[in-house]
Amino acid sequence: MEEKRMFTVDIDTGGTMTDALVSDGATRHAFKVDTTPHDYTVSLLGCLQEAARKLEYPSVEAFLARVSLIRWSSTITTNVLAERRGSKVGLLVGQGQEASLYGSGRSPVVGELVAEAAIIGLPADPSAAQVLDGVKRLLEAGVRRICVCLADAFPDNRAERAIKAIIEDQYPDHIIGAVPVLLGSEMVPLRHDQTRVHYSLMNAYTHQQLATSLFKAEDLLRDEHAWHGALLIGNTSGGVARIGKTKSVDTIESGPVFGSFGGAYMARLYGLKDVLCFDVGGTTTKASIIRDGQVVYQRGGALMEVPVQSSFAMLRSAAVGGGSVARVKGGSVTLGPDSMGAAPGPACYGLGGGEATLSDALLVLGYLDPAHFMGGRRRLDAALSRAAIEKHVGRPLGVSVEVAALQMRDEAVAMMAELVGNTLAEAGLEAAHTALFCFGGNGPMFSAFLAARLGMPVAYAFDLGPVFSAFGSSISDVVHRYERGLTLRWDGQAATKLAPTVAELQQQALRDLRGEGFDPAAASYQWELDFGLNETQVSTVTAQAPAGDAAAVLAALGLVVAAAGQAGQPLLGMRLSSRFKVGSHGMAPRTSRVASEAPTQREMRFNGAAQIDSPVHRWESLNVGDALVGPASVNGATLTCPIPPGWQLRVDDYGNAELTRVV
Repeated sequence: MEEKRMFTVDIDTGGTMTDALVSDGATRHAFKVDTTPHDYTVSLLGCLQEAARKLEYPSVEAFLARVSLIRWSSTITTNVLAERRGSKVGLLVGQGQEASLYGSGRSPVVGELVAEAAIIGLPADPSAAQVLDGVKRLLEAGVRRICVCLADAFPDNRAERAIKAIIEDQYPDHIIGAVPVLLGSEMVPLRHDQTRVHYSLMNAYTHQQLATSLFKAEDLLRDEHAWHGALLIGNTSGGVARIGKTKSVDTIESGPVFGSFGGAYMARLYGLKDVLCFDVGGTTTKASIIRDGQVVYQRGGALMEVPVQSSFAMLRSAAVGGGSVARVKGGSVTLGPDSMGAAPGPACYGLGGGEATLSDALLVLGYLDPAHFMGGRRRLDAALSRAAIEKHVGRPLGVSVEVAALQMRDEAVAMMAELVGNTLAEAGLEAAHTALFCFGGNGPMFSAFLAARLGMPVAYAFDLGPVFSAFGSSISDVVHRYERGLTLRWDGQAATKLAPTVAELQQQALRDLRGEGFDPAAASYQWELDFGLNETQVSTVTAQAPAGDAAAVLAALGLVVAAAGQAGQPLLGMRLSSRFKVGSHGMAPRTSRVASEAPTQREMRFNGAAQIDSPVHRWESLNVGDALVGPASVNGATLTCPIPPGWQLRVDDYGNAELTRVV
């Protein structure tokens, strides 16, 4: 008897929608439900209920019996930071650094992530009485997590550990008044003092909200649905890890970052050198860069508007999405930054939303299919959209509803073009030589409009576009990154000096994999060395080396350092990444064919001229090689894409849409 395939489930919780991708390695099934910000586990369970229903299982329990692992990425920490609704955090720093936090001016987190009154400056070598007096003041101010961040506390953190011991001796963890103490030196092992402070604060500020959701999800799956598989959490490294090995700060923007890693996978598949990923949801638009098949990282900069000197994915955003509210200011249309979200949502949802949103404009222009939105799960009411646009945009501007909707669309394209253009310039890329990858619920809607405005040669919209971040998660592995800041030169003594650090990082990687139940011998290990005069101008060399003898690792590193011409140069840092492959499902060319259907007709408006009766093609009835010429539109459960005049859409070998200008 043939053994049944096991499913993997990848769930991405966004600000408006929660997406799921279920795969058994041969077939994929995509689902979307409304995000439930009051309790993110409700929408997570909603995805599992929808999957069980669509795949014809009698219950969630019966479906989960066929699930080997669940990967969950989210914008939970991102939203907590953006909305400034985190925990009350206290900070102990060196005296005189209360405002700058070891920077050159006032730190932007002061008064935002931590109140001025919750920052205590300690003298050098403080007494126990001085430490406890500061802690008492913090607790009386309502602080429930304390960060200890001293200057020059890495790699020698004895002073920070001494302060932690004083606090924990007075407030042991078995009493109600206990308070968690985080050391900056243990949060991010870098020499840059302010970076350690900022990461510690971001982690402490977001920890409770994320932990509450993660542990509730784990309990829900185990206790109410009898599932004991692996729940793995998406990290900004592009990998996943068990809850017990995940720091809150490591999940910031994990959902959008997985979209970038999905884009990198497709860029390698298509053989494209330079790609801009364009992800439009209900609330925000994200842009990231793929170069030579890899996600582009930046060294130093602003992470969620907080300056840090570390390495993270280059991800830029603008506050514009399908739910963005339109208003008239100074005789012009503006969009956002506020969004109607999933509830009550745009006016066309009919759930009580009365504001005019970008989605309402797209419906009035004829791009959306009102009867089959979200695969037919929700019907849209164009009359409600027209009424909202007329009231809030058309009447104030003195124009028709249709012209108002066009102006709303054009304002969105202008905002998106500014974001994409600035991101390309920052990466040193030319639009004329860069492909555009469009995904998210609303990315394909603007693909041709944006490519035309910026002069980009080709735009791709993906069959899995509405759940593309979940697709990026579905090809991810368990990944852990370990980092150490250094100050030495790679010379004849380097191997001797680095041997203890290499051994320590290896031990930590092996211990963490074993602790998660994974075999370290089956993992791969990549080492990176950062050379440079400072942390903003870095040259990185990379080597693969198996876990084992530190001398063998250093010998492998010595070869790549010599080949890169970095011998004798200053070494700023070392990183080890461990990777363990779990249930990853790539993409294969589409071989099956479906029965073609004749297009229907719908009035659409692409410019200031009269509305055009244009063909509407059902996405699910198109086959590889089919080509459509605009004006037209593609509507389906997973892809909605208007094709303006002068553009054409072709279904490529992988069942995705390639948009180019008509020659």
